[in-house]
Amino acid sequence: MKKSLLLALAMIFGTAAFAQDAPKVEVAADYSYFRAPQGGFVPSSSFNGGGASVVYYFFKRVGLKAEFQDYGSYAQNISVPASTQGCNSLSDCQLSASGSVFTYTIGPVLRFHVKHFEPFAEIMFGGAHNNIYRNIFNACAAQGECINLSKLPNNNAFDFVIGGGLDLPFREHISFRLAQVDYVRTGFGDSLVIGNSIQNNLRAQAGIVVRF
Repeated sequence: MKKSLLLALAMIFGTAAFAQDAPKVEVAADYSYFRAPQGGFVPSSSFNGGGASVVYYFFKRVGLKAEFQDYGSYAQNISVPASTQGCNSLSDCQLSASGSVFTYTIGPVLRFHVKHFEPFAEIMFGGAHNNIYRNIFNACAAQGECINLSKLPNNNAFDFVIGGGLDLPFREHISFRLAQVDYVRTGFGDSLVIGNSIQNNLRAQAGIVVRF
């Protein structure tokens, strides 16, 4: 009887200990800055936005992250060089277009603990939506001296994210995301980017993290 009782107690405490080490959920809300380089007719751009992410930790330091970022709408004034594929004129063709940017990614996260800080690294894959290319195409087609380019660009592209950041624990379940910096590669390859089908973008974020 005593042995059975001791075994039952050991199982109860063992289960409790396992529950304490169980995977945790992490939810973050952030401000995000996105820098896109010049590509073809499209000038370089800086976007300000924000988003959220959810991480499920299968192990103490390893988790799977899903992230969504929205940069809202923005406007571009574009000068297409004269006598080129996009401008059949002796002077530059001037265009104005607006667009919106949205990214959605998922991938593994590796978290560390160094004194009072928690650095992390991440690799994610997913998609990016940017309709500025299609709107430029339509504006170009509607403009008298702007040549209708080869085909209507796609608003969506594959993206790849690699980087990391640094969290500062504030309370048991709350941390400040002091910084997160990522390289974001997108593949908007169309007649507007003229042979450069890859965009090497930079992203910086900061926010707050809640774990439970």
